[in-house]
Amino acid sequence: MSNQQVGAVALVALASWALAKLGYSLVAAPKESRLTLHVHEIRGPPKPTLIAAAGPGANDLTKIGFGSFLVFDNEIRDGPDRGSALLGRERGYGPISDLKGEQGIQLTSTMFFNPQSRYNGTLSFHGNVGGPNPITELLVLGGTGDFRGAKGYALVETLKATPLEVVFRWSIYLSY
Repeated sequence: MSNQQVGAVALVALASWALAKLGYSLVAAPKESRLTLHVHEIRGPPKPTLIAAAGPGANDLTKIGFGSFLVFDNEIRDGPDRGSALLGRERGYGPISDLKGEQGIQLTSTMFFNPQSRYNGTLSFHGNVGGPNPITELLVLGGTGDFRGAKGYALVETLKATPLEVVFRWSIYLSY
């Protein structure tokens, strides 16, 4: 390495050190954000958003168990009330894959946001949801639009559960 190259490397190192001391970085820090959304799942007539499409309990959610395959197209709202702003839809599927049928479903889903909502794009998730734990954690697989390159996790908590409706609070932690 020539003296000029050594001098250039030393200058870059000195500049990086000085900028770091001032709170700056030559490498951009990842953007982090937290979203709180409410997913409304309708289980009864006239327009259910969750159905047992195959396996035990097909067409009867009271009889689901090991091997049941669920499909859903739930509303994403700003708040826990049905009258709060509609932000988009959460669409997905999952089997009940434990023999006792007590651990929830192996969920794969994507959140699609309305063009008029404050978010633009999609977020995709995978993991086990439901079962005996009051809060479950899902993996963020990625996103599009505002969420391009996203990674992180979601904590899903059941806020309300009746035979006809379930409301979940999704706390989503992202970096991208």
